Amino acid sequence: MREPILKAVAMPPKIFWAPFVPAVVNFSMQMGIMVMCLAVFNTNPLWFILPLGIGHFIIAGYAWNEPHMSRMMMTYGPMSSPTKNIYPVKGHKLAP
Repeated sequence: MREPILKAVAMPPKIFWAPFVPAVVNFSMQMGIMVMCLAVFNTNPLWFILPLGIGHFIIAGYAWNEPHMSRMMMTYGPMSSPTKNIYPVKGHKLAP
């Protein structure tokens, strides 16, 4: 195998010690909530720095045990549907 493939598998991309995809999802959700609160309640945007940091550190804590959390989130969508059996039987089977 070539080295870039091994490096990509061994060291998934991170942003400040948190996996890339969960960190981007956290940031986008926090910014969406901030914009809605700014529009409705006219709040100070500096109040949203603390929840953003807390969420990021929680994600980084989960990533300490599971560094490939980004890849797990990306593969959950296509694999989340239940298995389809060819013949009607009890339980789930991946092969006939």
